[in-house]
Amino acid sequence: MPENPYRQIEKGDPGRIGWRIHYFEEIDSTQEAARELASGGAAQGTVVIAERQSAGRGRLGRSWHSPSGVNLYSTTILRPKMPLARVPQISLMAGVAGADAIACVAPGIVALKWPNDLWLRGRKTGGIIAEAVTDVRGELDTVLLGIGINVNLSGSDIPEELRERATSIRIATGRVCDRIELADSLFSSLDSRYMELLASGFAAMRPVWERYSALTGKRVAIVDGGRRIEGTVRGIDDDGALMLDLGARVERIVAGEVSVEGAYARGMM
Repeated sequence: MPENPYRQIEKGDPGRIGWRIHYFEEIDSTQEAARELASGGAAQGTVVIAERQSAGRGRLGRSWHSPSGVNLYSTTILRPKMPLARVPQISLMAGVAGADAIACVAPGIVALKWPNDLWLRGRKTGGIIAEAVTDVRGELDTVLLGIGINVNLSGSDIPEELRERATSIRIATGRVCDRIELADSLFSSLDSRYMELLASGFAAMRPVWERYSALTGKRVAIVDGGRRIEGTVRGIDDDGALMLDLGARVERIVAGEVSVEGAYARGMM
């Protein structure tokens, strides 16, 4: 294994996020590497970071563009004591932690697009996946929390078909960002927000998420399988579900079940 440049930010005891960081020059996916470590008994808070992923994955099985040496690709092993149905709240919590960390280097331009995208100036700069792993009884054993952030990607690095939707911290701010410092901020924020989630539930964090929200007050289309509905986003509830105003009623949309169309329309930010 190559020398680990992230070892300098390891801290705390087993159970704290970032206490141990495994680093790879290139692997298929940080999710799969973390899955192997978790199945071998790795403690909560263990992190996997890769310079490049040859098979990076995002939400709903989508691929994640993963060039080498410019971005931050990580998966954190979590072992929360919570019902399986609450796992989507971990993704929302991670959105708040990611927004907090990015705001340190890009203040005033960070937003969250429900349920799991980090935005800068109306374009995606990061994505989150909270993958539940169950035990033989079907109960929650582990959550593999994957976070990918476009850090020092240049405009020419982004595939042409993604340039209207994707950005990076460097593109949005005009400055190169120190990835190790960003990772340190991210894991520190994740640790505190995760502990807050376990202690107080998502309701305590909801106002912070709402302050970062990119969609509240916007008209969007929700696609869920073969069903498509349009409405105005009224925010999220205490469980993290999207509240969509259809005019005659407000429908509760559960994270992890839908895609949101129209979010990148002109004038969204």
